[in-house]
Amino acid sequence: MSKIVKKMLVAILTLSLAIIPICSVSASAAVPENEIMPLYNNVNTATANLGVSDSGKLTINYKYTGFSGVTTRAVITTYIEKQTLWLFWTRVDIGTTNDEWVDTIYDYRYTGSRTFQLPSTGTYRVTVNFKIYGSGGAADEIEKDIKFTY
Repeated sequence: MSKIVKKMLVAILTLSLAIIPICSVSASAAVPENEIMPLYNNVNTATANLGVSDSGKLTINYKYTGFSGVTTRAVITTYIEKQTLWLFWTRVDIGTTNDEWVDTIYDYRYTGSRTFQLPSTGTYRVTVNFKIYGSGGAADEIEKDIKFTY
């Protein structure tokens, strides 16, 4: 291989490793100050973030804040997928029905977490779906996909 090709491969590899999140990523329904923010009927903010330890222990943190007297219930559905053959996503067996966690909370605010030991290294995606109900109108549905490599 020529020196130029080797240098280009090293540069591409270095760049790709620099942009892959390693320890912690997050997703939030909160929008930065200068962007358009969607208006929700029953919730003010809903966030999900995660961290992965060096041993592959995944921790997913959830938080939503609704409106007292308006927000009545939330259903949070979470599942983990692993990327295979660079194109396909396969659900990870977490030992539950449909390989997903479904949490129902009867409060206008919630902070909680889940942990899971990842079975092997690779590229993963965690999908968190918040469905927030209340007297403010139709249920708010907020979905977050968080992709990471372990």
